[in-house]
Parts: sequence; C-alpha cells; structure tokens
Amino acid sequence: MSNQFDDTQKPIRKKRGPRWSRLFAILLSIILALVIASGVLIYLFGHNLFVLTNYISASQKQEIVSAEELPEEARETVKQEERKGSVVGESELDNIHQKMNEVDTRLSTLSNEAVYNLLLVGVDRRDDSWYGNSDSMILVSINFQNERVSVISLMRDTYVNIPEVGYNKLNNSYARGGGQLLCSTVTENFNIDVSRYAAVDFESMVNIIDAMGGIELEMTAEEIAVANGYMVEMCDRMGLNSDEYIFPLHDDIYVCNGIQAVAYARNRYVGNSDYARTERQRYVISKMIYRLKQMNVAELMRFARKVLPLITHNITERDIWNLIPKAATFWKYTFVQDRVPYDGRYSIINVDDQDMLVPDWEETIEMMHETIYGSGSVSNNQSDITDDNYFDNEQVDRFDEVQTEAGAAGL
Repeated sequence: MSNQFDDTQKPIRKKRGPRWSRLFAILLSIILALVIASGVLIYLFGHNLFVLTNYISASQKQEIVSAEELPEEARETVKQEERKGSVVGESELDNIHQKMNEVDTRLSTLSNEAVYNLLLVGVDRRDDSWYGNSDSMILVSINFQNERVSVISLMRDTYVNIPEVGYNKLNNSYARGGGQLLCSTVTENFNIDVSRYAAVDFESMVNIIDAMGGIELEMTAEEIAVANGYMVEMCDRMGLNSDEYIFPLHDDIYVCNGIQAVAYARNRYVGNSDYARTERQRYVISKMIYRLKQMNVAELMRFARKVLPLITHNITERDIWNLIPKAATFWKYTFVQDRVPYDGRYSIINVDDQDMLVPDWEETIEMMHETIYGSGSVSNNQSDITDDNYFDNEQVDRFDEVQTEAGAAGL
C-alpha cells in the first residue's frame, strides 16, 4: 500500500522547519539515538546490545585499497559544459599543495580532553564489495567545559591530502580506507583530533526509517520530481515496485517510508547543489529524532535490536559508559552549526574532470578551532535551499495527526 497522499486530498500547510537552535539539539540526538543513547539501553539491558553493532576496534586495521580496485561510481566526473571549477595544471596544483603543507606546519592539531569529537557518516554504495563514498559527513563536537555542541558539515568535494593515498576529494578517503582513514584525513587536514565515527549506508538508513514507522516530510514539487527519480533507481536495485512509492508532483506534506525519505535526502539538484543536500539531510535527521522521542522504553528496545546491527562505528563500550552520566545535561548546552568550506572562503578547481573545493585553509582551520574549542563563533553561511523559509520559524510537529488523516484516507 502506498504512503503517498491522494492528489485530491487537501494539502496540509505549515511552516517548513525548526529554528536552527532547535535543529542543532536534534542533530546531536542522532548520536544519542543511534549510538550513544544505546548506552542507556546498555545500562538497562547489559552488554548484549553493544555486541549487536558492527564495531570496528582500533586493532582491526581497515585495509587501504588502490584506486583501480574501486568501482566506477567511486569517481564522479562532470562534463565539460557542467564544470564549475577552472582546470588546473601540474604547476598550479603544486602551488596549492605547497600552501596546504605550509598551513599544516604553522597551525598545530588541537586535542582537548574536554572536547569529544565524533564524525557522523552517510555512505553511498551499491554493494558490500567496497567501503563506499562518504557523501554525508557531519563533525559533532561536544565541549564539556564550555557546555557547547558544534555541528559542522564537511563538504564531500573538499580537496584534501589523504594519508597514504594522496590528494583527492574528502569523500574518497572513506572509499579508500573506511572510517579509520576518513578520521585520519579530517585530523590531518583540519588540524582537529578526530578518532571516532559512526556510519550507515543508504540501504541501512532505509531500514532504520522503516523500523521507526516512517517520518513526515514537507516537499516542493521540484524536490519531489528529483526524489521520484531516485526512488525508481533504488526500487529497481532492491527488486521493488516503484509505483508504490512515487509521489504526485505538487507541494505537500507526506508520511514517508525509508525509500521515500532517503530519496529526498539524496537530492542535490534543487537549490544550491550539494550544499542544499546537506540541509535536507539534517531535516530528515530531525524528523527521525522526533519519532524516536515518541517511543517508550519497550519500543526503543525493539527498535535498537533492529537497527544497531546496521551501524558501523569505532566507539568503544567504555566511551559509551563514560558518556552516560553526562548525556542528561546535553540538552542544557548551547548548540551551534556551520558548514565547511565557508561562504566566500574557497575556490573551485577541476582536476581529472572532477570539481574540487579548495578552502582558504589557514582561515578555515582557525575558524573551526574557534567554533569547537574557543568562543563558539560561527560563519555567516547563507541557507542553500531555494525556499528562504526552509528552516525559519518554530515548527509544531503534527506527525500523528497527519498519519491519522492518511490512514483515514486509506493510504
């Protein structure tokens, strides 16, 4: 049975999203809900829940694969007429590399026991034969001393020096060596000590959203047109009938299952390209956390048993135990958010038919350090969604009301 609303049903209108301050709190919740909050369940139900997760210990070295071993989709090229970056030659690249190395020697890598850094990773891959591209990377930093949480999206096309690999896009580091190499890449390029990560791929995210009973999303007709295309591709790959998932092409609020929500989150063709996609991903995460907050302990237990095996991470059980006493105070913290590269502080180059984002590294690193370890100040990045009200105004969630109305309509 389709989750979509009938074309004849009167659209339910409301403001499109929460204030950023509320969204930051919700983003932190994904740690609590999918990894750290499972620590509460570990406390209640013991070690058995932790072993359900796909835990990668430090002793389990993730092998670095060669570029030749990666599938074709690991390298995304752009046609000449679609290039946004200027083509650079070897001498220009050498100059870029030299500047990166000079910055690395001038600015020290910051490490502070009062700050807990964790990378949340969304992985794009078609099968289990490789690690996948990390198309969503969010650095969450909990500053216990300053009682602040910073949430910084790292753009996948950022041009970085990958340890033991060389210069490439940031998301290529996960493809070449998994979460361990991605953490090392972020540490060495942004001079921020990052050693922990938690990752899910698109198919796992589909199952996680289905396990919570779906989420409510508001979409424009333009967003739906692109999402429908992703749904057809995903359904074909999973052997499903895409006709049961396709939405009508008009603005509305929909109760989305996993495939529909993930298709929406993958959209980078409406708004400002991949910048807009990062905002859509946060919007989906906020709706997921809202559903989790509605669950009682028994429901959370059932949910955890279903989804914990879908999470790949290197967070130790000891780490989780140490965070449990502090978790209750997180909601009192100040939340700030940002995106890197910062507006007006990067250039775009084209290398081997791939567009790359080259930050102004010295200024970028200094600003990130100030956000995470210092005053908590952030940049003036603009919203990348074409709808200026996308994340404005306080939202009153009506998931249950919309779900009830959808059920009454026989959807």
